[in-house]
Amino acid sequence: MKYDVFLSHSSKDKSDVDRVRDELTGLGYRVCVDYEVLPAIRPEDVTRETANALVEAMRDCSSLIYVLSPGSASSQWMPWEMGFFDGANGTVFIWPVDGEAEAYAKDRRYVDLYAKIPVEGRRKFLEQFLPREPRPKVVACPPVAPVDFQPRPPKLFGFGQEKATEGFGQRLPAMMSDPEQAMQAATEIAIAWWRLWGLMPRPQRPGDMHEEER
Repeated sequence: MKYDVFLSHSSKDKSDVDRVRDELTGLGYRVCVDYEVLPAIRPEDVTRETANALVEAMRDCSSLIYVLSPGSASSQWMPWEMGFFDGANGTVFIWPVDGEAEAYAKDRRYVDLYAKIPVEGRRKFLEQFLPREPRPKVVACPPVAPVDFQPRPPKLFGFGQEKATEGFGQRLPAMMSDPEQAMQAATEIAIAWWRLWGLMPRPQRPGDMHEEER
């Protein structure tokens, strides 16, 4: 989920909502507030477009907190948001902003169906019943090579082969001037390539046994 909490609130009580949001973010929660993530919507406009935008925002949240404030009794959206979230997720809490919360909810008894977040021991309650989703660990990426980077090709010859042919390139022009030496050089080059690609067995060493003698 993108957010831990969706704040269902009355637009008339923005200062109360800001205080709730600040307290939650101070505890490490990711909070979704419609006037921050959906600045284009107008709460007073009860339209399908507004409803769809709110639904998409709520689907990005793990829980809903119903901010019980003076304006919540007249809000058109809060009961709808609570009903949708209860049916879709089921994790709903009531946050009374002050001691007069019972008066704010006198005509909306459905708020009694959900757990109220207490003033005393609020942090302990939230940590127990409203866990934060773990954040993905940030892994440092290895340095990326430049676009024009060309890796060095692997060595074709091993160390022993390089030492055995050391200086051959400097001696080759002089050898080519003598037909006999040129023929010998060409033969050595051909044999070396055949052995390199496994087309010719390696030379026998003293003490090597033939397969039929084993």
